[in-house]
Amino acid sequence: MGEGFCMVVPDGQVLDRDAVLDHVRASRATCDGDFTISIEEIRAGWQQGDTIVVSYIEAQQRAGKHSRRRSSAVFTTSSSAPNGVEWRHLHETWLQMPEG
Repeated sequence: MGEGFCMVVPDGQVLDRDAVLDHVRASRATCDGDFTISIEEIRAGWQQGDTIVVSYIEAQQRAGKHSRRRSSAVFTTSSSAPNGVEWRHLHETWLQMPEG
């Protein structure tokens, strides 16, 4: 996550980079093995120069509960970032789970 990174969570709250990193660190090893994430339907969107928008669906399973969210992420190239890619922005929107 690059400096200036921000994330719009599914309920509309905007988190800065430090808040996201604090949440990830605080959540580490809190799920007792009953947690999975899968990334589906990855699509490259708008791209210009060293910037790309990528969309995907993130599916989570935690404690027997399932959730899905559609996400759009903005990435730029950066020679100082791991693998040369810097995450600049993330926006997530809840998706309804299919009944049944």
